[in-house]
Amino acid sequence: MEQVKPLISIIIPTFNRGNVLAETLKSFQEQTFTNWECLLVDDGSTDETVQVIKDFVKKDLRFQLHSRPVNRPKGANACRNYGFEISKGDFVNWFDSDDLATPTFLEQRLELFQKDASLDMAACYATYFYDNGKPKRKQKRIETLSENPIENYILHGLSFYTGIPLWKKSYLLQQAEIFDETLQRSQERDFHFRLIFKGLNYKNCNDNLLLKRTENDSISTNSVNNLIADESVFKVRQRIFSLINSVSDKSLDKQRLIEYLFYRQVSLFYSMISISKDKKELQRIIMTYTPQIEEIVKRPYFSKNIYRRLKLGIWLVRHFKKGYIFFYYPQFNHRSY
Repeated sequence: MEQVKPLISIIIPTFNRGNVLAETLKSFQEQTFTNWECLLVDDGSTDETVQVIKDFVKKDLRFQLHSRPVNRPKGANACRNYGFEISKGDFVNWFDSDDLATPTFLEQRLELFQKDASLDMAACYATYFYDNGKPKRKQKRIETLSENPIENYILHGLSFYTGIPLWKKSYLLQQAEIFDETLQRSQERDFHFRLIFKGLNYKNCNDNLLLKRTENDSISTNSVNNLIADESVFKVRQRIFSLINSVSDKSLDKQRLIEYLFYRQVSLFYSMISISKDKKELQRIIMTYTPQIEEIVKRPYFSKNIYRRLKLGIWLVRHFKKGYIFFYYPQFNHRSY
């Protein structure tokens, strides 16, 4: 008797991707593993996106068209969470609507679970491709420079694009972790870190199975230098700091990690101040984020001189919007990549 194949739920949030979405969906029709459902959650598209989805649904019932509920905030994170809530698969794979999957994208990562039932997640690598015809290039392999996955994630380049992980759904339900719907940027980094912090058990198949579209009109491209996006990044790093600061794991180099987070946060703090559009916004940024910066710098790893230097910088930037040197601490840049 043939063994029943598990069901994989592919969840794709989409907004005005009618020009590239068909290519993405076709890449799933060409998968060597065929027992999947694809939940497309539209975020209020005004172009031909919905019609593209309907055309696929008519020909292939594995595709489903859904709309973000009106009581959920606009954005890809709410669409991802809603798709997860209505998914029926044993495994879950979130995916971006402008990326592509190679034919063995599902099969190869599923094989890792079949070889090791204790896994929570199976991963792969990406190959970048460009709309302008530039040659493809492969994602750099991640070197494990620390025995601690938290240090690897923060300092040594360990990360996953949204579409790379194939998740065991029962694990995600047990952990009760979802995407933060308030974030406009770094949402996948935040989501993945929370699970790594909890002891995520994963393996990487080491093949480049995701085709990552770059240099196009993407959410990440449009959010660069955007204050809302920067505030999301700040929130994510502050959450990482709070989690790290809360543990007493002796295998974790807390000082090194917190010094690095301070280095990144104060630089971003200055950047947010620099792009503030008026005095009211400037004051809001200073009043909101100064206490959070001070929470970090008051850790015993930092000298009082650094605290005084930072306070002087905040005074200068509040009154003159100058003083970047007071927010630049390269001695704490412990990143290895």
